[in-house]
Amino acid sequence: MGRFRLGLRMAGASWRVVRKEKSLIAFPLLAAAFGIGYAVLVMLPLGLLGFVVLGDNAIIGWALLAIGLFGMNIGASFFGVAAAANASHVLDGQDPTLGTGIGVAWSRKGVIVKWGLVSATVGLVLQLVADRAGGLGGALIQAIGGAAWSIASFFVLPILALEGLGPFAALKKSLSVVRARWGESIVGGAAVGLIPALIALAGIGLAVLGVLAGVNATWAGGVPLIVLGLILFFVGVTVGSVLRAVFTVVVYRYATENLVAEGFPAEDLEHVFRAKTHRV
Repeated sequence: MGRFRLGLRMAGASWRVVRKEKSLIAFPLLAAAFGIGYAVLVMLPLGLLGFVVLGDNAIIGWALLAIGLFGMNIGASFFGVAAAANASHVLDGQDPTLGTGIGVAWSRKGVIVKWGLVSATVGLVLQLVADRAGGLGGALIQAIGGAAWSIASFFVLPILALEGLGPFAALKKSLSVVRARWGESIVGGAAVGLIPALIALAGIGLAVLGVLAGVNATWAGGVPLIVLGLILFFVGVTVGSVLRAVFTVVVYRYATENLVAEGFPAEDLEHVFRAKTHRV
């Protein structure tokens, strides 16, 4: 219950930052638009071409997965860096614009592409190992590996935005900050995205109900549920993404410079992660 309350406090404080700077909402929307455009303009044509040339071949699936992870990670990282830059400006009392964040991300474009390649490689390797293991073992490998990677790379986007380090240097610093402040055995962060996640899940539930209603009864009743479900889903994903962007910058600034942002008590920031227990 304590972690739940902590997550709510951190989410509320992060949302107040978003209310000060509305452009922060635009970045996850732009990332989503990039992802849709990339899927339609790049992955779909490549998938069709591969099918025509090679037929139903597993190589096509793995190649598309690699290409998809690479492009999606670049888009998510680019707009994540832009959001982190603007969040930092707001915390400093400045009034950034949408172009401010985009400009910072564009100045880091080379590093962002390299980070996209690193992230895509990790995702692909995890999928390959999980696929080879199969069943419950594969699912556990993917879940544990994904959680470990999420923790290790927790501060990478703020580091790319604020310091412009290379991908491996940023990853190394991210992991060192986590270890230095909270210990090596990290089990997770404050549940900042809990409420947005519940909203997104509710949206999925409504959309499924709408499809079932359309199939079993009438689409006149099902379509409104599907539309409402999709709206809730995208609202949840968007809000969750922007709250995480703000929260990560706040925690990074606290961890590296002992800067306590307004609305984020130091005692709460100290408990973002559960530190390891030292044996006597």
